[in-house]
Amino acid sequence: MEIKDPKFKEGQKVRDIEDGDIYTVVEINRYSFSGNEYWYDLEADRKKYIYTRPESKLETYIDKPKSVWNLQNGDKCFFIASDGRVLSETWGNYTSHLPVQIENRKLGNCFLTKEEAEFEVERRKVETEMIRLGGHRSLKLRTKNYFITHEHVSGNILRNSTKLIDYQGSIYFDSEEELKEAVETIGEDRAERYIFGVES
Repeated sequence: MEIKDPKFKEGQKVRDIEDGDIYTVVEINRYSFSGNEYWYDLEADRKKYIYTRPESKLETYIDKPKSVWNLQNGDKCFFIASDGRVLSETWGNYTSHLPVQIENRKLGNCFLTKEEAEFEVERRKVETEMIRLGGHRSLKLRTKNYFITHEHVSGNILRNSTKLIDYQGSIYFDSEEELKEAVETIGEDRAERYIFGVES
């Protein structure tokens, strides 16, 4: 039997698949012919005790997920409940939760930080208020549709219209007056912050 190369190197961070604990590989302990895998001596970040685990029980640990698509078992993440509360969960902590977490992520309802989730709650509220005030997401062809844009140089909210071009994510109004009233009701500051992500 040919001995394969070790999957992990000394100094590499790994995660225990079963309990989600994070370790650093201290040394390659031995090769198991029966399991066709290496065993590693590991050290927990907060403890100086050495643990020994087989390769099949370990996975590469990514320090900080760069996006929700990089989440691994044990990573902290956040979801928005149907009543707008932000819920903190551990990705893959319970096998029964994982399918729901995966579906939430597909729907854009999974966040790396509480702040991102709270921002999204407010963004949705602003867009819902715009729709309540007469806005609609579908472009009405061959008639003027009014929508807002943000001019980053001047820092102004601008009112625009279109008959033929549908802009991704826009909420349209049938008249400039309706649009103006909606922006005044919501407030330009909130529109800038939650629709265009402009920090004041």
